[in-house]
Amino acid sequence: MNAVWLTDYDWRTDKNYDCPCCPECKEPIWKHEDGKYRCPSCGEVISIDEKMLEWFKAREETKTEYLDCPKLTSDGMTRGCDGKNCVETHYMRNLVTLEWQTCWGECSICGMKFIV
Repeated sequence: MNAVWLTDYDWRTDKNYDCPCCPECKEPIWKHEDGKYRCPSCGEVISIDEKMLEWFKAREETKTEYLDCPKLTSDGMTRGCDGKNCVETHYMRNLVTLEWQTCWGECSICGMKFIV
């Protein structure tokens, strides 16, 4: 099956955007671990053209940074360890703006985790 351009919604920017989608399920497709573009709904492999490949390349970039772990106390409980450069923080590109957005992270010292 060949992907088609349809409209999806980004809740972070509150905007609609065009993206490659499954022609049958009308769901946005994504590159899976096997390197193939698949529909998350029906699981079918979807073919993409050159313009769609460029669209994906701009949005598949990720980066990792190491940040300080905050030490937060609330209601008598303490979270975090105040460690330096110990929180491995992962970022992805926003589908609409292509700006970096925080996705998840974990502290290598105290084990504190977060997901956005």
